[in-house]
Amino acid sequence: MQPSKKPSDKAKKPGQGAYISALSSSEFVEKMSELCEKGENFATATVVTTKGSTTGRIGFKILIDQGGSIVQGNLGGGCSENVVVEQAMEAIKEGKPRVMTVLLEEEEKGGIGANCGGSMDIYIEPVVPKNQLVVFGGGGERSIAGPLVRIAKILNYNVVVVDPGATSEMYPEADRIIPEFADKAVNQVQFGKNSSIVIVTKHKYDEPSVRAVAGLEVPYIGLVSSHHRASALFKQMVEKEGMREEDLKKIHVPIGIDIGAQSYEEIALSIMAEIVKSMKGGSGRSISEYKGVYAPEQMT
Repeated sequence: MQPSKKPSDKAKKPGQGAYISALSSSEFVEKMSELCEKGENFATATVVTTKGSTTGRIGFKILIDQGGSIVQGNLGGGCSENVVVEQAMEAIKEGKPRVMTVLLEEEEKGGIGANCGGSMDIYIEPVVPKNQLVVFGGGGERSIAGPLVRIAKILNYNVVVVDPGATSEMYPEADRIIPEFADKAVNQVQFGKNSSIVIVTKHKYDEPSVRAVAGLEVPYIGLVSSHHRASALFKQMVEKEGMREEDLKKIHVPIGIDIGAQSYEEIALSIMAEIVKSMKGGSGRSISEYKGVYAPEQMT
């Protein structure tokens, strides 16, 4: 059991956010689906056991978003909810469920500042949506797209390929294939905070593809192109089409991490390495450079 913690001022107090006393299972599921579609992390917290006098009953539950706000449900009182939110945020960070006990006693007795006298066991389950890779353009195994799809699947990504000429035979590992151009396909994909986009249109359709995705709120957009070609394209799109320069600046081009890649497979690996780095953080350096036995940082 996780020990109870003192309530945090950062947690939601009763009356803030979507605090409601009655909740149907369908409403709860709908809200969870909404967060999943947005690609947001969240956690559920459910009362599974009660002892003595408590503010909540078995089955009471709340839905906590990745910002620490209660967006649905209640546990019967603000003090217990504040403590649970703190634990839920840690569970989301670790990606592991946990059970905690909330003592509804005065702080002097090890409780949370309530005087009910009982206790509740709360089961907290984090939900982290699967990462999504959307590949615009293709060519199958005759381009970077084929190996990119395969490597993304190894990393447990949900993979969508957008290409008018794409078939399931060309991308057997893809979860979904949309045989459309970017401007028509972009509204058929649910983009969120777990989405990454790679444009592999071999220059012919770079412009419409960039135009279709540049304004999306996603953590990673990459374009397979040279610096020279992309610079000319972006300049044209800003000056002649009125594209926002701040949207174009966030596009990774040239794409990938420098590993000396030459083959399609190596380039695809460098691209996925950059995507993982963008999503999870990291320096991109070899770990041995700064943590190795003879690394300068380890010798001081």
